[in-house]
Amino acid sequence: MKPSPGVISVAEHTGWAHLLCVTVHGGRPVVIERRRVSLIEPGLPTLPYEHDTRAMGEDDAEALVARVRRSIAACTAQALERVVSELAPACRVVALAIRKPPFPRIPGSVRAVHASYQLLYSADGMLYQGALCRAAKQQGLEVRLCRRGEEVGLAATSIGVQPDEIEEFVTRIGRPAGPPWTQDHRRAYAAGIAALAPHARMRLPVRE
Repeated sequence: MKPSPGVISVAEHTGWAHLLCVTVHGGRPVVIERRRVSLIEPGLPTLPYEHDTRAMGEDDAEALVARVRRSIAACTAQALERVVSELAPACRVVALAIRKPPFPRIPGSVRAVHASYQLLYSADGMLYQGALCRAAKQQGLEVRLCRRGEEVGLAATSIGVQPDEIEEFVTRIGRPAGPPWTQDHRRAYAAGIAALAPHARMRLPVRE
């Protein structure tokens, strides 16, 4: 039996993330996997730019950020590789859906990050976003970026329904059994539907 295409949709935080796998079954989108994964080794600071490096000398700050980057890269690659391999052969993961970073890139020095208020409070989150995107590309996955808050509208447009239908589906009709099921999960579900649409025909069930 040919495996169904699937999308890993990410709700990332500082140090960890929710991963949802969205695929299609019977012509409708379904969540077949959800898990919380660590994105950094225990004991390392999860917010090095915003907190830990602010009282450090330049060399020590750069060294700490480099350690954090290496750890995040290793942990995200391992987490993504594990979920992709565990979903096979029933599901063939084709894409990663993730929130679009607020800036194109993090400056090359800690000093440059500290010089910008906006970057200072965005750079740590971008460490995790960037590592997840790179890990996905290493797995041969398409990366689909979505601005926070636009997930429902994007999903609705992608399959030709109204936003309130997507909202109802990810909140109630299409919700997988059992907790947790937070706003993070619902947004990730909608982003996953949008990213899966180019790879599979989908329809929403008739409203109950």
